[in-house]
Amino acid sequence: MMIEPTVLSLTIEASNVSLPVGMPDSNLFSHFQTKAIALLKDETLGVHHFGMVPDNSAEGNDELLVDGILFRFDANEELLGIDEAAAPHLVKQAFLAVVENKEPDFISVLDEVGPTKKEMTIVFHF
Repeated sequence: MMIEPTVLSLTIEASNVSLPVGMPDSNLFSHFQTKAIALLKDETLGVHHFGMVPDNSAEGNDELLVDGILFRFDANEELLGIDEAAAPHLVKQAFLAVVENKEPDFISVLDEVGPTKKEMTIVFHF
């Protein structure tokens, strides 16, 4: 029996980013790759989430939403070379190596809207 590797997720805030109107999801990685690399290299940028893939279901609750755009990178432990217990600096390094050297298998955009906040998450699944 083959055990599937665990998929880990890293989410970071992507301030000063806007989604180009009408751009197909399949072109988002090439459009944002340079920005994503810069954000992952930024030692002052904190991690919004690291761990198992989140369900992204704030159900309209403003307290659970970020008012803006997030980049979420999903990749399996084998590709990353780390597990969920990895030190924070190793987490960003592992995801940086993937973003620099791989193309995502697919990309999706998740929108969640609350009474006063709108969160858009661009998901790059490797």
